Amino acid sequence: MFEQGFLTPNFDGRRPDVSDPAPGPHSTAKSVGPISLAPAEASDEAVLYQTFASTRAEEMALTGWNVDQQEAFLRMQYEAQRRSYRNDLPDAEYSVIRCDGTAAGRLILDRTPEEIHVVDIALLPDFRGRGIGSTLMKAIMEEAAHSAKTVDLHVERFNPALRWYESLGFSVVDSGPIYLKMAWRPGSLAFGGPNRMASESRPAIDATGNGEAYVNSTD
Repeated sequence: MFEQGFLTPNFDGRRPDVSDPAPGPHSTAKSVGPISLAPAEASDEAVLYQTFASTRAEEMALTGWNVDQQEAFLRMQYEAQRRSYRNDLPDAEYSVIRCDGTAAGRLILDRTPEEIHVVDIALLPDFRGRGIGSTLMKAIMEEAAHSAKTVDLHVERFNPALRWYESLGFSVVDSGPIYLKMAWRPGSLAFGGPNRMASESRPAIDATGNGEAYVNSTD
């Protein structure tokens, strides 16, 4: 879990996240309330599944399956992914993202002495596009900067979130047929600039073909 000091900046909801354009006079953007992280409990299972399922909505819409078929497939995928994460990353931290006290998504981090690995970050549809994802990522990057760690993650080659990560200062350091490994190494606390680094390859977790970070469903 983050130290509290890394969670407080820009979490008061009184100004937009720096990665988002300031709302204009005709903007429909909703304000962001206080953001917090809480350890995922058994009672959070429903919202964790809903978050996962929401990241697959566009894909499911193309299948032509009925609602029951989609639900069965998503449940199978969710359970397979969860088993894979638990087996491959036994020390990972599972958190529920909360916005103004309401469950908004999930965050999974795996910390080692050298890096903070962003396994999964995803928001429910109602909380996307409000700067929450960028705020959390910058908190992770600030923590990494203070502990001299690298932040890394994997993202699908054609995931629109690739541009978002680049805007935060992440660079592609390794590539595979499906996933790109991206990493950020602190040079300073000024986030969002170009970032170049060399890093050893760390294979992406491929739990039933879903990949890791559903970051297209965040900011």
